[in-house]
Amino acid sequence: MPYGSAHSGHFITNFFHDPDKSSNRRTVADALTNHGWVQDIRGVATVEVIMDFLHLWDLVTEMALRSGVSDKHIWRLNSSGHYSAWSAYEALFQGSILFSPWEQIWKTWAPNKCRLLLWLVSHDRCWTADHLKRRHLPHPESCPFCDQEDETIDHLLTGCVFAHQFWFTVLQRFGLAALAPQPVDNLFETWWSRIAAMVSGTTQQGLNSVIILEPGCFGSIGMIVFSTR
Repeated sequence: MPYGSAHSGHFITNFFHDPDKSSNRRTVADALTNHGWVQDIRGVATVEVIMDFLHLWDLVTEMALRSGVSDKHIWRLNSSGHYSAWSAYEALFQGSILFSPWEQIWKTWAPNKCRLLLWLVSHDRCWTADHLKRRHLPHPESCPFCDQEDETIDHLLTGCVFAHQFWFTVLQRFGLAALAPQPVDNLFETWWSRIAAMVSGTTQQGLNSVIILEPGCFGSIGMIVFSTR
């Protein structure tokens, strides 16, 4: 059975106990002749094992052998058929969800601690009031800056009127004031992706770096606000 096929390792673990390793010396043709591979099955036949047995039986009955062709291992997760650590690593991400802003965050000039903060922001892992509320922990009833809306990370970074003025002041220094959040921009990641697509090259990389660097200022300002409560 080719390596990388579904459940093949699980079948082997459940089915076979081969202390003298005789099955390692058997060819595929020998194993298929008169269902010789069945003789290697050992252990208690649980429902799970029986189901795996029937599944494996269906798989091997579909195999067509060609005389004169030697057995060989085929790694299905690589187009060459050969195993590589890289193909195994890539297989770990099959079915995963692509993290859209990864390049905007990690391919910038900003320090790692700032990039990590934006990574947490993009995954909604910052302990703002909405997170505290869900966990029944003490939390502010509204945004500490505008005192008008609930405190969420999106509101703090884009939706708040304070954030609008903050980004306008910062981006104006680089001649990019037109990219500051507008009243309709309520989601930080959406706003960031939109304005990043409006520039290119080193300007885009510089813009991404500025956006990653500046939210740290919110933390410093927030500490002052919270300490006055």
